[in-house]
Amino acid sequence: MIDIHTHILPNLDDGAKDIDAAINLLREAEKQGITSVFATPHILTGLYQPTAKKIVQELNTLQDRLNQEEIDITLIRGAEVGIESEITNEEIMNYTLNGSGKYILIELPFVAHPLNCDEKIFRFQTKGFTPIVAHPERAFSIIKNPDKLKEWKKRGILIQINSKSIMGRYGKMVTNIAIKALKDGLVDFVASDTHNSEWGFDFDVVRTVLEQVVGKPKTDELLGQNAQRLLLSEKINV
Repeated sequence: MIDIHTHILPNLDDGAKDIDAAINLLREAEKQGITSVFATPHILTGLYQPTAKKIVQELNTLQDRLNQEEIDITLIRGAEVGIESEITNEEIMNYTLNGSGKYILIELPFVAHPLNCDEKIFRFQTKGFTPIVAHPERAFSIIKNPDKLKEWKKRGILIQINSKSIMGRYGKMVTNIAIKALKDGLVDFVASDTHNSEWGFDFDVVRTVLEQVVGKPKTDELLGQNAQRLLLSEKINV
């Protein structure tokens, strides 16, 4: 299994508080059968603005420690880019998942409806990137209008749902939106959005629920196969 959305790197955002905390989280990930973890720190103008160079430095430091501890997890570079962040085209390229220059994980505001939201997402496409919208089920704009996900899918946008949304961590309304999106075939990835021990990896639990909702073949796709396509920069069918 592969987790495409985590805040596992210390010293960059509101994720793991230090390298020991990150190691403990990743040790648990290994126990759950996760083999690769994308490190996707927040990119939010005025709040969290780690450079691509800093992300790679922290990733390499953590990977070295994993190797020393004999924890069989491979870290993959990435970022979670706020849709309203002010970044250049060159920076966008550096923040793509696996540095591929193809797929980019983007985040909607939780409590506000961003102006020109669609246009801001589509601009990534016009520049040759494939957007993956992170946990839209938690965003105000989608809670108010869940059918927007169908429109985005028709436009070639990929959707990532949080495992914790499926498990009820954010409330019943969010869970209902997540489950409906799964049943409607709108979801391409399920990820943990891990930040700390309280909000850690939970693929072992969510796998059982996913198999009940969408079946084992689709579960394998959501928890690993599509992520493997990201690693290979292959096309993911929308």
